[in-house]
Amino acid sequence: MDLIFSDLHANLHALRVMLRFARRRGITRFVSLGDLVGYGPHPNQVLERIFQLRPRVLVRGNHDRVCGSGQEMDGFNGPARQSAEWTHNRLRDDLRRALMDMPMGPVVIEDGYVAAHGSPGDEDTYLLGQREVGEAFECFDGPLCFFGHTHLPGCWELDEASHSLQWIQMEPEEWLTLRPGCRYLANPGSVGQPRDRDNRASFMTCDARHKRIRLHRLEYDWDAEAKAILAAGLHPSLATRLAAGM
Repeated sequence: MDLIFSDLHANLHALRVMLRFARRRGITRFVSLGDLVGYGPHPNQVLERIFQLRPRVLVRGNHDRVCGSGQEMDGFNGPARQSAEWTHNRLRDDLRRALMDMPMGPVVIEDGYVAAHGSPGDEDTYLLGQREVGEAFECFDGPLCFFGHTHLPGCWELDEASHSLQWIQMEPEEWLTLRPGCRYLANPGSVGQPRDRDNRASFMTCDARHKRIRLHRLEYDWDAEAKAILAAGLHPSLATRLAAGM
């Protein structure tokens, strides 16, 4: 069983809850889809904990790239740029180097699925509309690709016979079995900064042997994380959005 997560964004309180879940379930294999840092106030603590896990794959996210390099901030809005600069200036040298060494997706996992941050064709592309999603299916082989970046949990299903494409709104704790003749782009949502108006941490587990995936949502102490954001001097919007999940 693999635990697939994305968009942690230096949220230590959410990470602790996810790791507690993994310990209780006996899960020891992890796949990160990127954006471990940015926005949140605990970049060094979060990176240290994640690297200690020795995940199967650590795919680079756009915030990882920008916070690590201190460059390419032109596409970021004001709060994102401020947090990227703040993070870059506070990262430990060894953690910054490890952050910059993470590979750009897509990365093929030995169990037959693929890991990416944004589109498997471009880590900065948001997979929101059918056009972008249809193009993304052309950029990887195999039946399943996990992606992040949008912070919106769920799954795109492509029926290869009919060429029909649909978005599946997954219910927490219910298995979704992958159908023969279909391919999937699955988003575990965001652990540290959900944006689907549900402020619970979001991630997935994958049972490759039985060809099924499952969404999980967990309560965490978002208020304590918001207070830490404000105490760090980061933009207040990064704190208030945690309560609203948007």
